[in-house]
Amino acid sequence: MSISAVSALSLTDLEPSTCQDLRFILTDFDDTLTWEGQLPVATLQALAQLEAEGIKVIPVTGGCAGWSDMIARALPVDGVITEGGACFIGRTADRHLTYSFWRDESEMRAEQAHILTQVESVLRQFPRLRLARDQAYRLTDVAIDYAQDVKPPAVADKDACLAALIAMGLNAKASSIHINVCSQGYDKFSMAQRVLRDVYGLSDAQQQEQVLYVGDAPNDESMFARFPLSVGVANIVQHLPIMRHRPRYQTTQPGGLGFAELANFVLLARQA
Repeated sequence: MSISAVSALSLTDLEPSTCQDLRFILTDFDDTLTWEGQLPVATLQALAQLEAEGIKVIPVTGGCAGWSDMIARALPVDGVITEGGACFIGRTADRHLTYSFWRDESEMRAEQAHILTQVESVLRQFPRLRLARDQAYRLTDVAIDYAQDVKPPAVADKDACLAALIAMGLNAKASSIHINVCSQGYDKFSMAQRVLRDVYGLSDAQQQEQVLYVGDAPNDESMFARFPLSVGVANIVQHLPIMRHRPRYQTTQPGGLGFAELANFVLLARQA
């Protein structure tokens, strides 16, 4: 199947009137808000402009809790769903952080230790792969680096390792830089739905109309599948042929530059 055969609609196909109802933009972080390992100035400006417009941005990331804590404290976002849906780091009105785990924290930490033992046994078969450097700052999951500090990216090893982990019955998904392995029973969407309902009071119908999701990789499929307003930044094109659930719209720019492109489109549409 050719890439062109599965490409998404252009942002210009997104009805400007739809943007009037937007209250939330949920977004992946690595290679969606960042590009080539950096947070572009245009992305930071877009986040600030969205906040000023009253649109709440919540990163939904496979990144570690330590990294997500910094994001919640330092960037103009309303909180962070971290470690693939394991925890929501919220921010109070006086800018204190709160941690809400999918299940009891001690239970999830015990499961993480068991998963780590299994992952380490599999990694012996793949000497190019390694635990992510941020593993020490993870509270619930295990991350395997294949393209963050592993250069050139070990894509073939990633695919083989992912298959081996899944064959063992582990809940493993690939992002643009890591394989993330976590407990069963939750994903990005399940925690996003809980947060939108319990923290922000949105019904299922309101979530369909007031929330837009932005991503770049196959581990965003649970979000693309359930949010009608979904956007892929341009670098998602390499993954589209293997994805079952794809974004409805696509930017022309990659990563954080694509996020800024989307934000500008939304903000201009709301001024019309």
